[in-house]
Amino acid sequence: MRTLATLGAGALSGLALGLVFPSLGWSWLAFIALVPLFWAVARTERAWPVFWSGYLAGFVFFSVSCPWIYATIHHFGGLSGPVAGVVFVLFLLLMGSYLALMAIAAYAVGRWSGHRYWPLPLVWVAIELLRTYTPMGGFPWNLLGYSQYRHAGTMLLVPVCGIYGVSLLVATANALIAYLLDDPGRRGAIAAGIALGCIFGFATLPDHAPSDGERGLQARLVQPNTPLDLDWSGAIMTRQLAAQSRLSVEPGVPPVNLIVWPEQPAPLDLDRQPELQQTIAEILDHEHSAMLIGEITWTPNNAPRNSAQLVNADGTLGPRYDKTHLVPFGEYVPLPDWLKQSAGVGKLVQAVGDFVPGPGPVVMQLGPHRFATMICYESIFPGLARRDVQAGAEWLVNQSDDSWYGHSSAAAQGMMMARVRAMENRRWLLRDTDDGITAVVDPYGRVTAQLPRFVPGALDAAFAPETQVTFYTRYGDWLAYACLLGILLLLVAGFMPAARSGSRMRRS
Repeated sequence: MRTLATLGAGALSGLALGLVFPSLGWSWLAFIALVPLFWAVARTERAWPVFWSGYLAGFVFFSVSCPWIYATIHHFGGLSGPVAGVVFVLFLLLMGSYLALMAIAAYAVGRWSGHRYWPLPLVWVAIELLRTYTPMGGFPWNLLGYSQYRHAGTMLLVPVCGIYGVSLLVATANALIAYLLDDPGRRGAIAAGIALGCIFGFATLPDHAPSDGERGLQARLVQPNTPLDLDWSGAIMTRQLAAQSRLSVEPGVPPVNLIVWPEQPAPLDLDRQPELQQTIAEILDHEHSAMLIGEITWTPNNAPRNSAQLVNADGTLGPRYDKTHLVPFGEYVPLPDWLKQSAGVGKLVQAVGDFVPGPGPVVMQLGPHRFATMICYESIFPGLARRDVQAGAEWLVNQSDDSWYGHSSAAAQGMMMARVRAMENRRWLLRDTDDGITAVVDPYGRVTAQLPRFVPGALDAAFAPETQVTFYTRYGDWLAYACLLGILLLLVAGFMPAARSGSRMRRS
């Protein structure tokens, strides 16, 4: 292929990928979005055009699907428009490098093994796994499999092999289409067509989930819609606590088992704020319910932590979870002090110093049942929810402050990924946010109750503790690692004929 056509193919795939996720959410497009890029990787003979085609695909993909990053750092991070633009471009350059690496790795494996199309889905999933853990703790935002979160057929895979299983299925469909377009009459085309038909048949299966059984527990999710720009003087804190107290108390309604407050921009600190202690005590006196609140706590060295504290119905303190996976440049700056000072780089949350991570998972007790919470960004990491369920959590809570996202598509994308955590582990998910999307999700990813965005409110909803353990919960991302093994086997298979050929040449 000519270089210009190769680059154009990458840009087209990047654009299509960007349209797959909310806000447009054209999920059907995921099954053909990668076809131009895969076709270019397989047909282009020179490596550098393939590399830049992948880079362009990644750059366009994240610019279309994540424009909210610019808005967040500009409007809420205090950066001027031009500086925020430069930071956004640097982000796009970093994320584009992952698709560049995918393209050049697939190119190399395909040439070495002699199979130009079959390695493509394996390499795609391997790079998604890499993106989950790098850089700076990972950014597995908008993995390909998430595009199918509303489709029952494809999501049958997640309790078995996690979100990477859906990514592999969709990437395989793209590779098969590219293969058939390359030469419909080639050997193996009939088998490829049958495989493609099976994938589409599986993807279009109707909703298989059983009807809801008895829901033995009740939760009240409080959505205060707390503004980001308050200075939190004494009067403002008093007003906000009074507003949240009114949302937490429902006169004439039977008590719920658990009242949840979200992560929010208010610098709440139960240990140091008598007014907050009094507010919580008054709510408990009226409701006789346990409460889970988001707050800032402090280490013995006076370093802040982003925490979730359980307060039992009798007013005693239960376990506290300190967030383990922090947001780079949001809660801490992952750079040496000398570079932060010389470059003037700061974080978005300026009210306190750099947050420090907590020691690990915490399972909380509510009567005979156990649950765990993920704070904000943590819900996009499959391993964290799985870790909590392995530790005994019978349902999951996701406390989040999505007000940083404004009216962008980021809140919908965050909700999309959180729903998959419920499906992977077959657990109810209580998602409580500052300004939406506050919702209750059943173990099959169905939203059973939801509040409108940007309005104060309280959502009372029933749910049920679950104790079954899925194959994914037990064995984790085995499929993603199997893709890595498949790539290795392809390389070995390609090496053996080359080694035999070299041996014959030496003998002659």
